[in-house]
Amino acid sequence: MDLKQIQYFVTVVEQGSINRAAQKLHMTQPPVSKQMQLLEAELGCPLFLRSTHPLELTQEGKVLYERGLNLLAMAKGTVQAVADCRSTQGGTLRLGLVSSVSELAARQWIAPFSRSHPGVAFALYEANTYQLLEQLRSRQFDLALVRTPFLNRPFTCRILPSRPMLAIWHPERFQPSCSGDTMELAELAQFPLVLYRRWEKIVEEAFQRRGLSPLVRVWGDSARTSLVLAQAGLGIALAPDSMQEAARDWGLETRPLDEPSLFSGIALVQNENGCDTAAGRAFWEYFQTIEPEHGETALDFQAEIGYNRSKSERRSPL
Repeated sequence: MDLKQIQYFVTVVEQGSINRAAQKLHMTQPPVSKQMQLLEAELGCPLFLRSTHPLELTQEGKVLYERGLNLLAMAKGTVQAVADCRSTQGGTLRLGLVSSVSELAARQWIAPFSRSHPGVAFALYEANTYQLLEQLRSRQFDLALVRTPFLNRPFTCRILPSRPMLAIWHPERFQPSCSGDTMELAELAQFPLVLYRRWEKIVEEAFQRRGLSPLVRVWGDSARTSLVLAQAGLGIALAPDSMQEAARDWGLETRPLDEPSLFSGIALVQNENGCDTAAGRAFWEYFQTIEPEHGETALDFQAEIGYNRSKSERRSPL
């Protein structure tokens, strides 16, 4: 099995037939068919259900397709990394980031870095924390901006200070009676909530410790989705404080939660042996110069960050 065979296979899957794949690859059909036969012979199993139109994958074919996409991305990233390994005045910075960080990152870090490195292009990859850490580990990109907490895999990190999560709501739909600068969980328990799944267990445990039960109306898959749902009046959303400016732009009210367990920090993460590209290394060095807000101290360390989570937890967004 080689990368060319993987490319042929992925193209067949995405085009839905060997004939269309051959056209996409600027080849005739027989060589593509032959490569699929050789691939199945080497793996000892069928990859397609050939009685269906378009072609459908067997379970083994689905596994190969998922792994094949990763292999092709790694190969492309390797070529890019070699090309970009010297010059910080050009090349591409491949950066993974979670949705709750994207607006803050664009404004406070990516734009200033771009002004000082005008020749650098950016390839951004959005996913949840655990998916990004998996992709970073396989070097599909250079660095990742994710959110704590996460456990158990060696990475080098710079973590900005943790901040309390926010309650976010539409003022015409809900009118909490919070009189101070924060919101208590007892007050929050009286309203329907919008959560995104990364925080579901943590939020439930926080309520339970205070003898309360959260009324969750909607579960979403990103911080932006939580804001959309709050804007629609479906409930009070819980989201990281990096969403505060976006929430206010949408006319939403916000309060930090008065709950010590519901804090989260932003972390820039690289592999433990460093970053391959000069652009990535330059961004890492630039990030070290950032002065955290609120006068707290950022943390730099090489950590055993927990990575032994179940597959379902890895798919939960943050």
